Amino acid sequence: MKDAAKPQPQPQPQPPPPPPPEAATSIAEDLGLSDAERAELQRQGAKSAARGEPSGANPLSRARNQPSATGESADTWSQRNAAWEKGHQAQSAAGRKKKGA
Repeated sequence: MKDAAKPQPQPQPQPPPPPPPEAATSIAEDLGLSDAERAELQRQGAKSAARGEPSGANPLSRARNQPSATGESADTWSQRNAAWEKGHQAQSAAGRKKKGA
C-alpha cells in the first residue's frame, strides 16, 4: 500500500478589520442626510411658513443649533438648514398662489 499524501488544510482568508469609529462618522457625513430626515426638516419648514412665521424663524439659525454648539459638521448642518428652508419656501410660494387665485 502506498502512502497517500494527506492534503494540507488551506488557511482561511481573514476578514478585514473593522474601520475605526471616526471613519464611520466621516462615511455617514459623506452620504448626507437620509431621505427621512430631509423630508422631516422640509415638513417642519413648511409648517412654520403655514403658521405665518418668517424664514428667520428657522431653528437651525439659533446659536444652540449651530455646528460649533452641536458638534456636527458644517456640511451636515448646511444640508439640514437647506432642507428646512426649502420646505419653508415651497409652502410660502403655495400660500401666495392660493391667495392670488
